[in-house]
Amino acid sequence: MTESDPEGLDQVQRRLQDVIGSLRHLQGERPSTVREQLERGIAEAGLPEQPGSWLRDCAAEIAAGRVVVIGPKEIPEEVEHLEPDPEQHATS
Repeated sequence: MTESDPEGLDQVQRRLQDVIGSLRHLQGERPSTVREQLERGIAEAGLPEQPGSWLRDCAAEIAAGRVVVIGPKEIPEEVEHLEPDPEQHATS
């Protein structure tokens, strides 16, 4: 499951992306609630524990309704059709 095992790494990334995708319904929830569900999903999927800072940031993104992508092979199809949010990407 390291860079020396690309197939294993791809499999882990796919499984982790599935866990994240299963939590989209938690948009608008408190990040702490999302983090609990994220940790539970990771454990239930048999994936290795993730760093606390990553869990915190990922949970905050999910709670805010943003799409979290683990690796370039795991970009959800709908992301290709999203337009930038003008509020977040305003030019000066």
